[in-house]
Amino acid sequence: MKPIGERYFQILQQVVFADDTYAIEVYLAEAFELGRALVDQKVPPDEVTHIHHEAVVRFSRTHPSLSFAQVADRLTRPLMEMTMAYGLAFREQMERQYQDMVNSRLAQSHKLEAVGTLAAGIAHDFNNLLGSIIGFAEMAGDELPEGSSGKHSINHVLTASFRARDLVTRMLTFARQSPVKSVAVEVEVVAQMQETLELLSVSYKKGLEIRFQTGIERVTVMADPGQLQQIVMNLCINAADAMSHRGVVAVGLDFARFDDCAKAGICLKVIDSGHGMPPEVQERIFDPFFTTKAPNKGSGLGLSVVYGIVTQLGGLIEVQSRAAGGNSGTEFKVFLPLANNPPDGENG
Repeated sequence: MKPIGERYFQILQQVVFADDTYAIEVYLAEAFELGRALVDQKVPPDEVTHIHHEAVVRFSRTHPSLSFAQVADRLTRPLMEMTMAYGLAFREQMERQYQDMVNSRLAQSHKLEAVGTLAAGIAHDFNNLLGSIIGFAEMAGDELPEGSSGKHSINHVLTASFRARDLVTRMLTFARQSPVKSVAVEVEVVAQMQETLELLSVSYKKGLEIRFQTGIERVTVMADPGQLQQIVMNLCINAADAMSHRGVVAVGLDFARFDDCAKAGICLKVIDSGHGMPPEVQERIFDPFFTTKAPNKGSGLGLSVVYGIVTQLGGLIEVQSRAAGGNSGTEFKVFLPLANNPPDGENG
């Protein structure tokens, strides 16, 4: 018999054969403490009654001359004390876990508030710097001939600067948890996606390739300008980091249905062949500030920002990842609803 079972059996015998009430109360107190100890040792509830059952069977075999009617009252009292203590301790444990969860979320809320305060403090100065970059880039562009490589590079600088300005706004919105009003934007999918991926390619190292495929030419979704670009950028940057900037990032876009086929929409896929994620990491990837990257390599906000945008737009985001074997990698699917019904034959 396990140590816990042996201890309970001894308590049971002592209660049955005790000579006075005080001794019985002492032994029942031991049964009560044993019940609390069972919770600390994470013994499941059904095991508690099993311990009592085994002790009673052993008692009947050890003392065959005693009839059950003689000792029935005393046999049940230790069980009552043990189960009552177990229930109270279990409830206290659940309350502590709940309080820890509340405190954790409160701390996270304070952390986000601190980020919002910090972001608000630097946003003005950062936008001033961007204003200077944009202004001088525009003046430099005016002095360059159309079609020249220099003009092409300046246009990239301007596009990236405008994106950076939008990202500051997004960061403030996320940190302050301020709602963004979604407006209908007609997305010329191929051109816009290629523009975003071209911007990303500037920061990618040699050895990393992006393959983009889509069966859509034009589609309308409910979104704020810049949100789709931010979704694509964060997912692709994450994919590139997962592959140490070597390999292929596959980006796809097509019509799809989600919410049990109740909504017609588009599905954006970003697939990498990186090291993948174990289940315990997948459960937390959308938590703010959660990251598996080395210090100073990631803030832990990229995927939480994506999740916030997708949810706000009435969409869904799914992730499938394999971290073991020779076929490791991760696939993100983002579903966004259409702003209106597509022409017949276009939605799949």
